Amino acid sequence: MKLPAPVRHGINLVELFVHRHGSKLGFGVIGVLLLFLWAPIFVVSFMSFADREVLNFPPDELTIQWYVSFLGNQQALDALYTTLHVAAFATPIGIGISILIAYAIDRYDFPGRTALQVLATLPMIIPLIVVAVAMTMFFGQLGLGSGFWMVVFAHSIQIIPFGTLIILSTLLSFDKTLEEASKDLGANELETFYQITLPNILPSIIAATLLGFTISFNEFVYTYFVKDTATNTLPTYIWDRLQHSASPEVNVISVIFLGVAVLMVLLAVLITNVERIAIRD
Repeated sequence: MKLPAPVRHGINLVELFVHRHGSKLGFGVIGVLLLFLWAPIFVVSFMSFADREVLNFPPDELTIQWYVSFLGNQQALDALYTTLHVAAFATPIGIGISILIAYAIDRYDFPGRTALQVLATLPMIIPLIVVAVAMTMFFGQLGLGSGFWMVVFAHSIQIIPFGTLIILSTLLSFDKTLEEASKDLGANELETFYQITLPNILPSIIAATLLGFTISFNEFVYTYFVKDTATNTLPTYIWDRLQHSASPEVNVISVIFLGVAVLMVLLAVLITNVERIAIRD
């Protein structure tokens, strides 16, 4: 159907505008989105140097007293230690299970293969509070109660979907003829995995491990539901402090979370070859 002349003229004007100013408009939108995302983080980081406990922006003077206060706060340091302790256990457990799931889905055809893939990624889709309540009821029915190891188990559950998807994507693009050549030369399946498969998927495993550690370090909802009074991580410590007052020390802890996230990203870039994962010849 032939469009009326005014409509065609309008479409041509839009195409001309997009052709001339499309890139500038796109960069402008991206800039606004980045500003929207990073402005609150900048404010929180900046307010961690506020000289007064009452949060007024901008602060009258800048100081590092709240960082000194955090380093002298034994409760906060204990919470930080517990957070690192939980992440140190939950990350290898979650990534180890992710490797097994990803390898099974990619390499074998068995009944329930699709169901396994759905179950492995389901915690990523279901709201956190729903899974947290379900785990609390599940642990209670089994008589496990709550505590440190329940927090570790909960964090491992949250890590598995992300680890599985990252590792599975690398396995799917992996050149399987290398494994066939290894077996033709006399290597068994286990030797082939350690000598051929593992070195090729190692960058994705490292990336998944760093992401898993970051997820565990920042996790609040699962922790809040399955922890006991003796287990207090840094996110739950912040929540407890916010119940009383919002001091710049809370902003200091927020800066720590930001620093850990940025550090994990930098380590992922430095240790793994990002281009190798993202670009295939």
